[in-house]
Amino acid sequence: MSRRAGITAIFTALAPSLLWAETEEEIPLGIEAVTGLRSHYVHRGFELADASLDFQLEAELSLSNHSSLHFGLSHLSESSGDFSETSIYAEYTHDFSDKLLLGSSLTYRDRSSSLLDSGIDLGFFTSYELHKDWRWRNQFQIDFGESGFYFASELEWSQVLSEDAFVTIESGLSLISDYQDRDGLNDFYARVSLTYTLSEQVSFTPFIGASVQLDDHDGSDVAYAGLWFEVIF
Repeated sequence: MSRRAGITAIFTALAPSLLWAETEEEIPLGIEAVTGLRSHYVHRGFELADASLDFQLEAELSLSNHSSLHFGLSHLSESSGDFSETSIYAEYTHDFSDKLLLGSSLTYRDRSSSLLDSGIDLGFFTSYELHKDWRWRNQFQIDFGESGFYFASELEWSQVLSEDAFVTIESGLSLISDYQDRDGLNDFYARVSLTYTLSEQVSFTPFIGASVQLDDHDGSDVAYAGLWFEVIF
């Protein structure tokens, strides 16, 4: 079976169990399913796996015109190795203005054959629109599994190319403390993605990215590529 056929089969099997959301018209609930292939899996500057397949199921519940709750479940497994990661998260966001968004998240990750330990992750983040095409994001994470801290600041630029496509470029710097015996500057990372919408509900996104180590860590620089396939219910 080709990769495209496998992706289609996954969503065909899941669709009947997800369509219940469309019947709950009084509840402002949106559901998105994403599956992806990537050449390497990099998490916070740490290369955890080679070629991998992942699946994500996400839901957003609007609480008001300015606040919303997000829930998610994901699973990633290495194609030719023993690494796997299953995570579940809840996230709250609030728009304080047309430009400023603040939020917090609580995540649990269960990993096997992994450099990083399983555990709970508590996060806080901000997103500020500098311009219609530019956004500045910051995040601070407390990783209880690693008993460490992670901070990242990044810029995102996006541009509409046509009615059906847009490009996004993200780049940032990260710092860590008590993370795998590392402290200080961690990595410079960047990712370029092109999203093409087949319809209002279906899109696919090829992407390339890299993580460059900024200190004398045991880790190595990593370049990767991949593809996401998204369906909104």
